[in-house]
Amino acid sequence: MMQNQPVLELRGILKDYPGVRALDHVSMNFRKGEIHGLVGENGAGKTTLIKILAGVVKADRGKIFIHGKQKKICSARDARHLGLSCIHQELNLISYFNCAENIFLGYPYPKTAWGTISWKKLKKKTLSILKRLDANIPINVPVKQLAPGEQAMVAIARAFAESASIYCMDEPTTSLTEHEKNNLFSVIRNLKSMGATIVYVSHDLDDVMSLTDRVTIMRDSKVVGTWDTKAITKDNIISKMIGRDITSAFPPKRANTKDVVLSVSGLSSENVSDISFDLHGGEIFGIAGLLGAGRTEVLRMIYGVDKITKGMLTLHGREFRPTCPKDSIRRGIVLVPEERRSQGLLLHRSIYENISIVYLDELSNGPFLNRNAERNESEGIGLSVKLKTTDYNYHVNTLSGGNQQKVVFAKYLLRQPVVLMLDEPTKGVDVGARFEIYSVIQEMAGRGTAVLLVSSDFTEMLGLADRILVLYEGKQTLIVENTLLDQETLLRYCYGKVKK
Repeated sequence: MMQNQPVLELRGILKDYPGVRALDHVSMNFRKGEIHGLVGENGAGKTTLIKILAGVVKADRGKIFIHGKQKKICSARDARHLGLSCIHQELNLISYFNCAENIFLGYPYPKTAWGTISWKKLKKKTLSILKRLDANIPINVPVKQLAPGEQAMVAIARAFAESASIYCMDEPTTSLTEHEKNNLFSVIRNLKSMGATIVYVSHDLDDVMSLTDRVTIMRDSKVVGTWDTKAITKDNIISKMIGRDITSAFPPKRANTKDVVLSVSGLSSENVSDISFDLHGGEIFGIAGLLGAGRTEVLRMIYGVDKITKGMLTLHGREFRPTCPKDSIRRGIVLVPEERRSQGLLLHRSIYENISIVYLDELSNGPFLNRNAERNESEGIGLSVKLKTTDYNYHVNTLSGGNQQKVVFAKYLLRQPVVLMLDEPTKGVDVGARFEIYSVIQEMAGRGTAVLLVSSDFTEMLGLADRILVLYEGKQTLIVENTLLDQETLLRYCYGKVKK
């Protein structure tokens, strides 16, 4: 039964980074046996708060109380000893370690009688945790060979390597399938029933509304307030998060041209077969399907990442066969990837460098980079995507998830692409930043750019796309006008239930 006495209490937490106040005298409390939602726009301070509780970042000022006693958390080891276990937004996996090695990284490995690592015991403990999560993951292969959802489950499993009384979860479901997410929610509810406290950070407000007991809203590095979840609506949460009302989740659509920019005919690879469609200038063309249906693979073939085994591509009526992304980029075809941190950004380089990297030839005088031109172009395109930063010299890894995604957009928009391919463009992005990204997409389409959109969010797909191609088990089933669809019909099509 829930008790009013806080298990975890934060008082006046303050954290500054160069030029940015990440947390501004933040105070909140968390009770025993509750699931406590923590929501806010990207950059509101949620992740910084979780990192402080995990011992990854140290607060500049403020106090932390656990079970009524003031504690200092200076390291991840301190956090574990105090009964805190954290799932971070960044997976932080060692790619060449296997599942078991990553789960128990930082914990004492079980030993044999001779003092060596007992791989048998380690495997047994790993399988026990994965069974608890109902996760069927190969445990003896390097995690770099696992799918994004499987890698996320490994990071989640690590939080359960040892029992804890407080679990802090920062966007734990971003890469999970619906089945994996439901399994995690079952585990969370079970932890609650046993008296554990769960701090749950998520941009998915539907999940927050259905899962949590209380919700704390943050805005501009401060706490707006805490409410019983049953006493507040989703619309109320959104308006308090962003400080204004959003009358529509999507900007108005713009008219597209009739000219065919990209034609795909019978395109096939190892994973998908016989994909055909015409993409018009100014059109937003959606590709829908369940996880594993081949959506990303279609984009990767067009981008020159995956080998085309059959079929033909024509751009403005001329055939081309990309052998690498460079071929496609030169022709004006760009891809905003699903995994922005590993595939779209140089995390330890500046914002300037990340934006200008695909435009260096145009910004150079012979062998020398024109730094003034780089700054002017980068800052100009940054403003157009509403990038929030005080200094473009900051490393990209200091930005929030939404602003990192805007950097990826800015990088490719600088080239004024002919075809803009988007793979889950708002993954891990809050509602305010989503609207800004949607506005950029619509603006690009309004200028005549052809947009190819992959999204698992059916609301997003139906809110943006003009037409939608549906894939089922690597094969194209139909192309349909958006005006003929609703979410239920689209989901039915994605499950292969198409009337002949």
